[in-house]
Amino acid sequence: MSSDPTGDMPSRFALLAYTDDDSPPQIVGWGLALPDGSAFAVNPHGGPRTLVTLCGNADGVARLHNADVAWIDDEPSPPSPPHSPP
Repeated sequence: MSSDPTGDMPSRFALLAYTDDDSPPQIVGWGLALPDGSAFAVNPHGGPRTLVTLCGNADGVARLHNADVAWIDDEPSPPSPPHSPP
């Protein structure tokens, strides 16, 4: 665990997609970046069923949805590398 308690908190984000050059972006999903760097998103507009995506990071989730990440909370800092034994 980090000595900074906020470093262990997940960060929320929205997935924004642009339908065309003249329209504002549309929210196509909601996501959560976890303290280890992984992220998942829920796309409630995926048809008759909700689509859930899990990736190694928020950018990976966005690529799968052909969208951009818009952070709701502060963008998380990269996870610390694992400690190796002495």
